[in-house]
Amino acid sequence: MEKYKAIVFDMDGTVLDTLDELTKSLNYVFARHGLPALTQDAIRPCLGFGYDGFIDKAAPDAPESLRRTMTEKFIAYYSAHCQTTTFPYDGIPQVLGRLKAAGYHMAIVSNKGQGAVSELHDEYFKDYVDFSLGETPMYRKKPAPDMVWEALKRLGCAKDDAIYVGDSEVDKETADNAGLDAALVTWGFRDRDFLESLQPTYLIDTREELGELFGV
Repeated sequence: MEKYKAIVFDMDGTVLDTLDELTKSLNYVFARHGLPALTQDAIRPCLGFGYDGFIDKAAPDAPESLRRTMTEKFIAYYSAHCQTTTFPYDGIPQVLGRLKAAGYHMAIVSNKGQGAVSELHDEYFKDYVDFSLGETPMYRKKPAPDMVWEALKRLGCAKDDAIYVGDSEVDKETADNAGLDAALVTWGFRDRDFLESLQPTYLIDTREELGELFGV
């Protein structure tokens, strides 16, 4: 699509299937604090808010001090296991490759910590995407627009020439706050009906549709 020159992607639930590993890591921590395990379906709505937000939503009745302890343990465990059962969604590398060949500038912006984001970028996306930004003290996490604006600055692209692609209400709000159009994909962490209610610029059901949106 000639309208856009740059594409900023969310990571988890958009280009990378991390649900199994996030569930296993969370339940590892929960088991060590006597909390019952959660299913993948139960944790899907908890994702997209960063590490603290994930724990807060997954264990809302736990004391604040315990939640922060579990966050630290989750980060440590997940950082050591984030590539065990995590892979790009089928067809994503091919779409990214075609987008790169077509001349699009691309970045990934995630509320996941920068350490894990860097590892996953190097493993799966370095051949396609210019860089990946994760949560650090330097920038407010999504839905604040800071990381998206930093990505556009590094890409040398104005916000009017860019689009944000994600899979949740956090991503829609991020796009709105950053002044970008939003494309939401339905294969991630939220149900299609819910995503449709957010009224994104585009709602995308398949990887083929993602490529077609940009003419690749």
